[in-house]
Amino acid sequence: MRPDCITLVSNDIPAASFETYGLNATVLRFESNTYPFGNLDVALRRNVGIWFSEASHIITFDDDQLAPVNLVSSAAVLLTRQPYFWGHHRYIDFKAHSIDELLRLPADVGRPREFPPNSWHSFRSAYAGLFGAERELLVDVGAFDMLFCGRHGGEDQDLGRRLAERISGTDSIFVNEPPFAWHPEEAMPWDERLGSNLCVGDHVIAADTKGLNKCTRCPYFWAPDELLFRDSVGLLFDPEKLTTLREKL
Repeated sequence: MRPDCITLVSNDIPAASFETYGLNATVLRFESNTYPFGNLDVALRRNVGIWFSEASHIITFDDDQLAPVNLVSSAAVLLTRQPYFWGHHRYIDFKAHSIDELLRLPADVGRPREFPPNSWHSFRSAYAGLFGAERELLVDVGAFDMLFCGRHGGEDQDLGRRLAERISGTDSIFVNEPPFAWHPEEAMPWDERLGSNLCVGDHVIAADTKGLNKCTRCPYFWAPDELLFRDSVGLLFDPEKLTTLREKL
């Protein structure tokens, strides 16, 4: 099964560099004077993709992974049974296999991230590199808390905890396989950031009335640990605080 559409949320990738293989694919670019972007802005990028999507269901998928041929079909089956799911990924040596080989290998060839896959875990196993949900539900729960913007760590687990509490009244999540994704054994280098609204050099930090440490010269902010993992979203994403440009591939 092919996805209805693919949205790449990025200010950095050139559209001409992609072969779409007939897929309905776009790049969604964004700018903001409120939200910091250009470094560790994963929470922001994921929220941009969610709020500006026209789809009824969304699968988030990280850019250092490779999808097997049954990813969308297996995810679609889960989403007919439940409003959201957390998928699994398996580590494998990308250099030892061609892309065509990886696309068709069975999951058990790779090294599992969770032991065992297809089981209940703490919300700390929530990983949005492979995650799917009804878009309306995601928006209703506030999706990724913007308090984590600039951290790239904890935003997935915070959403996993809030969703589990909302839907099942627990603090546990079920990790599903399938769907799964191939993840390289070696860390992939980050692309060079081509666009940013952050200061060049050191920030000038001052605390605001909400307890955030904010730069007085740019939109950068840092939320202290004690403000994180609240019962509700601490800083709700506001789509009015940025502009977007959609570029068809």
